[in-house]
Amino acid sequence: MNILSHKKTVIVALGVAALLGLIAWLGFFKGGNHSGKQSPAVTLILEWHRHALDAERYSEGYRPPVAARVYAYIGLAAWEAAQPVMGSGLQSLASRYPALKLPKPDPDIHYHLPTVLNACYSNILKKMFIAAPRNIEEERKELERKWAVAALREVDSTVFAASAEFGEKVAMAVYDWSATDAIGHQANLHLYDKNYVLPTGAPFWQPCEDFPMPAMLPHWGESRTFIVKTEDHLAAPLPPFSMEPASPYYVQALEVYTMNSPLSPDNQWIAEFWSDDFPGLTYSSTGRWISICNQVVEQENPSVEKVLETYLRVGLALSDAAVACWHSKYHYNLLRPETYIRQTIQSDWRPIVHTPSFPAYPSGHAMFSAAAAEVLTQLYGKRYELTDRSHEGRTEFKGTPRHFHSFYEMAFENASSRIALGVHYRMDCEEGTRLGLNIGKEVAAMPIAKLEQ
Repeated sequence: MNILSHKKTVIVALGVAALLGLIAWLGFFKGGNHSGKQSPAVTLILEWHRHALDAERYSEGYRPPVAARVYAYIGLAAWEAAQPVMGSGLQSLASRYPALKLPKPDPDIHYHLPTVLNACYSNILKKMFIAAPRNIEEERKELERKWAVAALREVDSTVFAASAEFGEKVAMAVYDWSATDAIGHQANLHLYDKNYVLPTGAPFWQPCEDFPMPAMLPHWGESRTFIVKTEDHLAAPLPPFSMEPASPYYVQALEVYTMNSPLSPDNQWIAEFWSDDFPGLTYSSTGRWISICNQVVEQENPSVEKVLETYLRVGLALSDAAVACWHSKYHYNLLRPETYIRQTIQSDWRPIVHTPSFPAYPSGHAMFSAAAAEVLTQLYGKRYELTDRSHEGRTEFKGTPRHFHSFYEMAFENASSRIALGVHYRMDCEEGTRLGLNIGKEVAAMPIAKLEQ
């Protein structure tokens, strides 16, 4: 492995004592906010998740469901890699997934947590973003090298080598298991299905004229979930379709049309603030909640265990919500407001962004946000003050930070922003929020503490 060959040259120059390595291991493991100073292990986790957001943003094909899946596997790999060090009553999830064949740690080795995690993150991200641009790949290598050099100042070569090897083996085991999910594996390479036959007729979705792409990920609802059963989270049946002015469809389409004629400055700010619909310019709407996790970790400075749990649960919730959402989308195949408005209200109307190339009901943004918000609420409390700075400094749209008093408030605003953006009916957002909260509750309730003997 590359990191081991690099280690031999670095350690000669640095020459570190084993006793100092043990002391450092203890310090790295404790983490938390006991001293008010962020532990190196927490900093390492944050830096790898910032890199993941860069990789998602600049790599082709990482639309929200695909990105959510990646974050789930990253969180799972890191959680499993840390198990030999986290001796505080937390447990592996391997028993949930019999086909996941994890390596067994050596009980005689005191693994160095930052080195384990560094190797794990680097390898799982390399595999998950195998087609990343060259600058992103170089960024990954440099981040791995930086933390390897730091570790070699603190631990001896034997512990370093064993820790790096274990982290890599866990990453590869998780990746190999991910590859057995035929629908999800490398879906970034085949987002649009030209062979998918769309139903025809007034209620059904068709690609919009200005963005005539084939259906995006029409079979995603068949891909792997981690905690929930997809069939348990099918969206509620829609009301009978109608274009009559008194129908729910007309009333809600009129709301979209009226709100956009024109958008008020506040509504435009909210719509653009939560959009995350611009590949190459922003990360996805699922990556947005990883950005929010990053900000929470920076603000809270939790223990290493809680940081890993945060990314694990949020990643799993986002991924399961994406599968359930896409299952419902292609189950109902509801046309978008743009099509309905053009047919009933104004023939040349357009939303402020291109309508996405998949059906409307339910809203993905709403489901992702509600699922992540429920998990974060269970971890950090119902009353949580946060100023979201995810798009601070952007000039292409109004990314001015917005302050929130809870994760629920963030999720509800994110859901309603889709009406202001012109791409969803209110019923899409409300049902997506309901389903997302239910999925978040299931993921938040997943036990990770070892049972008392």
